[in-house]
Amino acid sequence: MEPYFYRKEDSVIATENGAGPWDPRMLHGGAPSALIASIVEDLPSEVPMSVTRLTIDLQRPVPVGPLDIEVNITREGRNIQTSEIILSANGKQVVRAAALRIRKTELELPAEVAMPDIASQIPETPLEFPLSVGFNTAVEMRTEDPNATSRKAVWFHIKRPFLDTRATTPLMRAAATGDYCNGFGSSLNFQEWTYINADLTLHFVREPVGEWIKLEANSWISPDGRGLGFGELSDQHGPFGRAVQSLVIAKR
Repeated sequence: MEPYFYRKEDSVIATENGAGPWDPRMLHGGAPSALIASIVEDLPSEVPMSVTRLTIDLQRPVPVGPLDIEVNITREGRNIQTSEIILSANGKQVVRAAALRIRKTELELPAEVAMPDIASQIPETPLEFPLSVGFNTAVEMRTEDPNATSRKAVWFHIKRPFLDTRATTPLMRAAATGDYCNGFGSSLNFQEWTYINADLTLHFVREPVGEWIKLEANSWISPDGRGLGFGELSDQHGPFGRAVQSLVIAKR
């Protein structure tokens, strides 16, 4: 299966497989989000690190085609590492991301504060996304409650590889899944409204595992043209992170 990106030394070629629902010439936000997650995961560090926060500003629509990558480590320490990743197209900056990684360690926590290990089964009920184009054509979705109108709990399995040079990791899957907050958290009619996210911030309390990621999404919509999409991210062992998006609301 053709990937979403072909990786070069300091760039990628974004394929039309990553196109989003708003414009077939522009990428679904999940594609650059997963790309940035892969870049941050691969950064060298003095000690083993885990990605704890990704903040992704979608400054312009990200086009299909060549994207230049610039990476800067802005802080290197024993406990934290911060970095900046910039994606550019045709000489213009389209995405600016900031990442925080925290050193890995093993702690014996008191039972009352330890994260619960909640075994979950992937539901059997498939969910047909209303706009199955581009990026969405290779995403399998299953729902826990097909009748839910808000706080929708949907499991995502992204079948297409993101890169031709490396395997897709759970963190990459989680970053892409977090970008669906606006699509599944908003109760606005897609045929009548647009609610494009201008950014995505992901926080992780532990490393996700597995190929299926669950998103429980919701949103707040303001009459002044702003919105907030947000959701909880889980795997089959329970919750591991949260996603938040700033939304630009407009009437079609």
